[in-house]
Amino acid sequence: MSGTITLLSPLTQDEMIDLELACGKALDDWFVEHPDEDDDTGEMGAMGSIPSLEEVSKAYGDASLELPKDVEKRLAACRSAFTIDNPGDFETTGGLQVSVLRFLLQRVGKSLVLVDDYPFETSEGMLKQLESVPAVEDFGEEPAAAPKKRRAAPRIGDDGQARAERVLRILESAINNVNRSIDVKNALYRVSEASRTYGALLLEEGAMPDAKAAQVLGVEVAALTTSADELEKALTRR
Repeated sequence: MSGTITLLSPLTQDEMIDLELACGKALDDWFVEHPDEDDDTGEMGAMGSIPSLEEVSKAYGDASLELPKDVEKRLAACRSAFTIDNPGDFETTGGLQVSVLRFLLQRVGKSLVLVDDYPFETSEGMLKQLESVPAVEDFGEEPAAAPKKRRAAPRIGDDGQARAERVLRILESAINNVNRSIDVKNALYRVSEASRTYGALLLEEGAMPDAKAAQVLGVEVAALTTSADELEKALTRR
């Protein structure tokens, strides 16, 4: 049924990526508790682009719709996007995809939701619609505050493990997502050879602290940290 669900949110791009990681962890935890379930979700990505007011106005006009002022206001406040490709017939069959949507909608703030075609729904309105659609049990659906803003640079005590996990998840998500793979490829063109080598190490060996990555690659920890920060910044830049 639905080809793509797009969420436009006032969260920063960094915060949206943290939300993607949190949702991925919730999915992993759920499948650990329900190993025999074969329910599935669409391909998720936190690197979509935000349409301009001109693009939205034209789309509404082409559909013979009037663009509400409250939608304009929300659109102006949006700073990040999240897409779910091929979510299936969740509106009638329910299931895990509904739980994932609730999880996200409870955390993206006052957002706009596009299910294939215009007009936008509000995040609150979509949540209301999903109240009557069955979801799975035991999926972390309790309301939560928006993810805390991530630090732009490591502080004393950080070992780079969390950043490595974020970078690895973005790189891995590009393997089966064409749109994401284009974004990642463009990002890799912008970074140094050292940053690309760090990314390749994560794909081959998995996430690891900076000290271990530096040891494996035979470089100083400070140089490794600089390369890792450069790669993360490039991957999360819109």
